[in-house]
Amino acid sequence: MRCPTLADLPPPPEGKTGWPWTEETSPVPESMPDGKPWPRISIVTPSYNQGQFIEETIRSVLLQGYPDLEYIIIDGGSTDESVKIIRKYERWITFWTSEPDGGQTNAINKGFKRSTGEIVAWLNSDDLYTTGALCTAAKAFAERPHSAVIYGDADTIDAGTTILSHLNSRNFDLQDLYRRDYIRQPASFISAEAIKMIGFLDERFHYAMDYDLWVRLGQEEAVMRYIPRTLAWFRLHGSSKTVSQQEAFWPEEFMLFDMALKRDASDASLAGIAYSHMLRSLIFSHLSQQPHEIFSRTDKSAMNDDNGEAFYQQPLLKILRFISMDHLYPEDDYPLTEALRKAYLVFDSKYNSGENNHSTDVESRWVDEQLILLPNYLLSFEEKTESIRLYKKIIRMRPSLLRYPQTYKFPIRCIARINLVSRIRGA
Repeated sequence: MRCPTLADLPPPPEGKTGWPWTEETSPVPESMPDGKPWPRISIVTPSYNQGQFIEETIRSVLLQGYPDLEYIIIDGGSTDESVKIIRKYERWITFWTSEPDGGQTNAINKGFKRSTGEIVAWLNSDDLYTTGALCTAAKAFAERPHSAVIYGDADTIDAGTTILSHLNSRNFDLQDLYRRDYIRQPASFISAEAIKMIGFLDERFHYAMDYDLWVRLGQEEAVMRYIPRTLAWFRLHGSSKTVSQQEAFWPEEFMLFDMALKRDASDASLAGIAYSHMLRSLIFSHLSQQPHEIFSRTDKSAMNDDNGEAFYQQPLLKILRFISMDHLYPEDDYPLTEALRKAYLVFDSKYNSGENNHSTDVESRWVDEQLILLPNYLLSFEEKTESIRLYKKIIRMRPSLLRYPQTYKFPIRCIARINLVSRIRGA
């Protein structure tokens, strides 16, 4: 289907102006510059009770001016105005349904399995594409025909579609990806061949399914290309998962890296980054008093040794005792660094059993990195005073950390994060 024009669509609600209400992408020519037809792009929107935002999402897809769009909406049985809005645009929607499903990941997979495009993507029902995003992605795939994923930058927006910040991405590197998910999901487009080859999204994930997908593709050495263009607007609002359900990401992060290590733990540097994520997930879950969530969302065999005991438990408890809110008693360097060292060793023995790739240098750097990161864990719970106290305490007991540039990121983050949270909550 060729995308409709602004004149074809229903008029916007009163007072709505700008993209994608009163602006559109100029129609793309029928063929590419080399005379070949444009590849079909299939966009899937999973939807559930996002009636406040879904019309804006739909229009940002339909007004791309693209010559061969397939648009699929999988609604989970919304009880708000979502279905009414979908019906308003159904003339231009290839397929839509509204029925109970297995959650967002299941809905996306249902859409992917119905799609016929050479390029696929999903756009959540509160996010938007920027003008010309589809054409930009198609050109990038044509220039790099062996790519599995093309991804760009994104802007964060609030409930009123005011831009809050810009999210840069970067050229693909698996080690960087292990450290953090810098691929902006709304700004990413995937080869249909690659998504089928990898087995679609893993429906055990409800929050980190995109991060898991990128890691799996990266481990398969798939070609993932970055283009420095803003392709999407990612909405932050009070009921979005990123804002309201942050604690639910932690057990999935543990599961993600447990599975990644089971597929391949041969690279000691990558494994060390994975251990860091897993330790953070455990600490976050315990600090939030929801340690049971780790067990309920992950394969219990990943958490236990052969005797059924939690393999991380003793060193973790010592680490937690040190960073807990009542750490006002004197403590020297040894107990914390030793507990972190033991945490590394139990992870390493769990995932590198029988492998002779242990490095004391990697282990030592890993312990130092955790010392630098520990104050951030309290800051993530908005415990600014306790975070600063812990930061000072760690620097006093281990001044050698001052040689790492990462050490100085904490004071900056302490200020920047609190300001950003205040802006989001105010919006």
